[in-house]
Amino acid sequence: MVTSAKEISISHTPLFASLTPPEIEALARRAIEKRFTPGELLAHEGQPCQGLFVLGRGCVKIFKTSAAGREVMLAIESAPSSVAEVPLFDGGPFPATVSAVDDVTAYLIAKADFQQVCREHPEVPLKVLAVVGRRLRVL
Repeated sequence: MVTSAKEISISHTPLFASLTPPEIEALARRAIEKRFTPGELLAHEGQPCQGLFVLGRGCVKIFKTSAAGREVMLAIESAPSSVAEVPLFDGGPFPATVSAVDDVTAYLIAKADFQQVCREHPEVPLKVLAVVGRRLRVL
């Protein structure tokens, strides 16, 4: 049964919506709560990926910086959602900057912790890949 704020946020995030309660709980146990104020960066373009952020409250903007120094807005994400999925899977740096628009509560699931959950619950990567595949198909 999903009970904590972390578990509720993770279970309502589209990337993890098809996970079972034990799979959600395994992620929530490892998730670290982080709070951000407006303008504060969750991730910076080009920096190594710490992990995946699950937004529990608030919204963020995702943008790239052009060679001329201008912000190019890619998306606005509001809770419940996830950001920084791509580098979690491909091992590369953050492809864009993520900045809090308002007060944000996010749960960081470190790359190593996510991989450990995938080893313990082999259905998790298949369920997550199905969501990622649907997103790519839409794009």
